Amino acid sequence: METELKLRIPQAALERVRVHPLLATAGPQPVHDLDAVYYDTPDCSLRRAGAALRVRREGGRWVQTVKWSGSARAALHERNEIEMELQGPAPDCTKFVHPDIAALFRAVHVARTLRPVFETRITRSTRILTTADGSIVEASLDEGEIRSGDRAEPVCELELELKEGQVSSLFGVALELTAAAPLYLENRSKAGRGYALVRGEPAAPTRAGSPVLDADMSVSAAFAAIAWSTLTHLQANEQGAIEGKDPEFLHQMRVALRRLRSALSVFADALPSAARQPIVADLRWLSAALGPARDWDVFVTETFPPLRLTFGDRPGIAALAAEARRRQTAARRTMKAAVRSRRYQRVLIGLGSWLATHAWRERAGDGARAVLDGAVRSYAQSELEARYERVRKRGRKGARLSAPELHQLRIAIKKLRYALDFFGSLFDAEAVRRLRSRLSRLQDVLGTINDAATMQHLIAQGYADGRSAGVAEARGILLGWSEGRACALRAELDRAWKAFRRSETFW
Repeated sequence: METELKLRIPQAALERVRVHPLLATAGPQPVHDLDAVYYDTPDCSLRRAGAALRVRREGGRWVQTVKWSGSARAALHERNEIEMELQGPAPDCTKFVHPDIAALFRAVHVARTLRPVFETRITRSTRILTTADGSIVEASLDEGEIRSGDRAEPVCELELELKEGQVSSLFGVALELTAAAPLYLENRSKAGRGYALVRGEPAAPTRAGSPVLDADMSVSAAFAAIAWSTLTHLQANEQGAIEGKDPEFLHQMRVALRRLRSALSVFADALPSAARQPIVADLRWLSAALGPARDWDVFVTETFPPLRLTFGDRPGIAALAAEARRRQTAARRTMKAAVRSRRYQRVLIGLGSWLATHAWRERAGDGARAVLDGAVRSYAQSELEARYERVRKRGRKGARLSAPELHQLRIAIKKLRYALDFFGSLFDAEAVRRLRSRLSRLQDVLGTINDAATMQHLIAQGYADGRSAGVAEARGILLGWSEGRACALRAELDRAWKAFRRSETFW
């Protein structure tokens, strides 16, 4: 099992990393040229099976490597790996004896149709580090490129491979280096980047996925699995949010943040407060940095177009649209700066270390440890019941709720929905689907109603001075239109609430 932390280095920062005392004083730094060819079938059978096969020239040797299974979370890559020496550059599928891999390569269509799909040309310099806790870490600086036909992508990264000791040492080294140079956690392997290059397709936004929990899993292990899934979801959408081509990337980052904050809330009774609070503060900072950009994206791309279609001939509408785009651009700059910042990387590295080592157990007293070691199903039943009752209490007046009460109901529903997503795999799938569907409908209605409050906030930010009669009129149209939609949805809210009240609990 290979365990390594992968960090992307901007080319301009490479020399700062190279001369950092942590690496510069690590003794001899051998340099190797590593040219590798990755093989697969025409329909990419290996990739679909979660495997990667390469043949690499290492000096005068040819080494065949297959990697499979494992995971990549917060740039911590853990994969099964088999290496063997070959006589030449052609892969030899007959040499694999591991039962899973041997079965994969025994398939006739795999063995007979393997072909090169992409190649890597890497210059690697290696150091061996001994950390303060006695762990042995191999630090490899890789420079070069991944190439597929006429397409190429540069490689400039640091791989920290754990040879002996604690996985926390990898994150410790990363934090020390990040203090001196901008480094970015890299969840993609070279193989993953190579296959993306072969497809030549733009990345698509990644939606949330919840892990499948086992009823006998401990509360501690379940929390780690859920939190890892939210962190992976967050990172999967980073680059797309920075590039800004599709607002959905940023939306998914915010969803991931809400899910992670909700996971900390769901497991609050098990996690020591001293362990949670610093993380909660970091996530609150990030949410504040991303929130305005998402609000303006929704305003510009979803809220304003139908209004402009109806009232486009009114004075001030064009000026209002231009001001909205300016505000959107400014908010996006703030968001991108936050995601590119060293603070953001330190937050992710800290979270990765915290999750990989289950560090919350260090501060847990006997009572908390008993909860953490208990079966997650019992914990899930208690949490779902408490959140379900909170929703019923918040919504008992139905459509007669005031705006602040509607806001509280929306938050309570969101918390129940996230808890249901986290724990759904422990219960009957159809019962979970029915309740999730009714909660989703309530969320949609309440979200639209809440847009009116958000609209008022945005208008107050961007158009407080009124500047002209035309702009003042446009503000009035916008606010009136938004409030009208909210009022019209009160009847729909009543129907959605009655459907929810008919739901039977299944936990």
